Amino acid sequence: MNDLVKVEQLSYRKGMKQIFNALDFSIQSGKIIALIGENGSGKTTIMRLLAGLALNWKGQILIDGCVVGTKTKSFVAYLEDKNNYQPNQRLEEIISFYDRFYTDFDKRRAYELLRFMNLSESEKIGNLSKGNAEKFALSMTLARRAKLYLLDEPLSGVDLLSREKIIQSLLQWFEEDSSIIITTHQLREIENIIDEVLFLRDGKIILHESLETMKEVKHKDLEALYREVYEI
Repeated sequence: MNDLVKVEQLSYRKGMKQIFNALDFSIQSGKIIALIGENGSGKTTIMRLLAGLALNWKGQILIDGCVVGTKTKSFVAYLEDKNNYQPNQRLEEIISFYDRFYTDFDKRRAYELLRFMNLSESEKIGNLSKGNAEKFALSMTLARRAKLYLLDEPLSGVDLLSREKIIQSLLQWFEEDSSIIITTHQLREIENIIDEVLFLRDGKIILHESLETMKEVKHKDLEALYREVYEI
């Protein structure tokens, strides 16, 4: 199986700080992958690099065989921050904008996701609770027919029921020819949906393995594996 994502000898510096030096990893299609690391380890930076939002890197970043850039943005869906929306915008107005802006956006699917999330298209984004705003932002991301979905902390700061709804949506709308990379500290919530784990530390992927294999070998759940890897 060909790699959907291939990163080789990636170096990236932000200001005076060297974030990555000779970073290597690859991801195949049809996988849900957890990118795990301590705060400040570079998880969000990896997401931004894959999304083509971070510049002046060295090495190689390929997505579906294409170098990250303008072309790959058309098939990489990066979970947008809800703060990018104007508070007085109605959800239906944002959907119409996405429909015009992204060629891979599926408007019918967007409204299906809204109904699944129990959101009203006439509601203004500024009136939504944090949990509902997160569910809407995720809905807009999943409504794209992308090859790679990048979800940076989609469960952060939302209540239990919202987290459960978000996880259900990932399972229901995940397509087998695409892949999802998700970062989160809510390890128990995602344990039953992920296929592989990437552990990031000091700018390096220190472990990349099937979660099922790791659990069989270590006889530990994901949270216990995290504690072992980071020696908590």
